Amino acid sequence: MPRDWQTLLHSTIPLARAMQVSAAAEADGRQRLQVPLAPNVNDKGTAFGGSLATLATLAGWVETQRRLDEAGVVAAVEIVIQHGETDYLLPAAGDFSAVPLPIEAEAVERFVRQFERRGVARLVVAVELHCADEVVARFRGDYVAVRARET
Repeated sequence: MPRDWQTLLHSTIPLARAMQVSAAAEADGRQRLQVPLAPNVNDKGTAFGGSLATLATLAGWVETQRRLDEAGVVAAVEIVIQHGETDYLLPAAGDFSAVPLPIEAEAVERFVRQFERRGVARLVVAVELHCADEVVARFRGDYVAVRARET
């Protein structure tokens, strides 16, 4: 059963709720995360750079978890970002969104195999940020999935 990503983000990451993140599925299952400009605005009336980076980071986190879910991984997993880098291309003067770019099947298979074998694996996720049909930023994040310890 697919996750309710918006509810998950709002219940586990207070910043996602404050940013008013909403989630919508793309045709292939990738999740587009969207936010209104108002709670994410800077002093220039455009999107705050930290909000752009945060939305991209969340989109990559969701994509990493979604890939494990799709592969049928049932182990409890902790996903953290190890490294993230954002290139800001244009100001976002309105509501904006982040969508992960497709990941090569071989990279996903290697990630899942390594997680199942070792209990730890890394996945690189690229994300584009859009405002009014323009790409306003690009993000690349290294996400690490670690099998959660049972308590």
